[in-house]
Amino acid sequence: MQGLFDYIRINIQVWIRGGIVLIPVVLIVITIHEYAHAWTAWKLGDTTPVETGRLSLNPLRHLDPLGTVALLLFRVGWARPVMIDFSAFKHPRRDTVLVSLAGPASNFATAIAAYLLLLLVRSSPAIVTQFNYINVVLESLVRFSVMLGVFNLLPIPPLDGSKAFFALFFKRPERFLYDRAVDLYGTVVLLALLWFHIIDGMISFIENTLLRL
Repeated sequence: MQGLFDYIRINIQVWIRGGIVLIPVVLIVITIHEYAHAWTAWKLGDTTPVETGRLSLNPLRHLDPLGTVALLLFRVGWARPVMIDFSAFKHPRRDTVLVSLAGPASNFATAIAAYLLLLLVRSSPAIVTQFNYINVVLESLVRFSVMLGVFNLLPIPPLDGSKAFFALFFKRPERFLYDRAVDLYGTVVLLALLWFHIIDGMISFIENTLLRL
């Protein structure tokens, strides 16, 4: 019985230590991702993100419960979609693609910025020794940003890649962009692919390839 308690205690300690790093990283990555969508749509003439409170750096406005749990468990996930008005754009198809890709692009930009900061931190052994938490957070920020960016390019609803796909190849993409049934079916497919480690294995391979460049 004592062995069981020790096992539970050790696992709780590991989870807490991981959460101290993981939670701020997840909040940063998701917030920047969704803000990029909202800001791009707003700049292209759609005021819906402002009206719905999504042009914000408050993480609570962007979190999706199921997507956040998936992110914590599988290291890939999603946030609440930023609603856009397809008809508000001057060039609906092009602008929808730009808004959709703004999120993943922001993740790659975040990864580059975090990587440069990581190099700066690691240039001083004293900083790494005294502020190892910063070193670990930056390393996790690079990895999570790359993974979320690649993951969201997949053309499966409700991911960003699906919206860009619909806008590029369907005559009336607005029928699919925010169809709850389409998003629900896509979410089931995503969870199945994650459960059987099909997507996360592929994402890890791409992540490791990119980080070796």
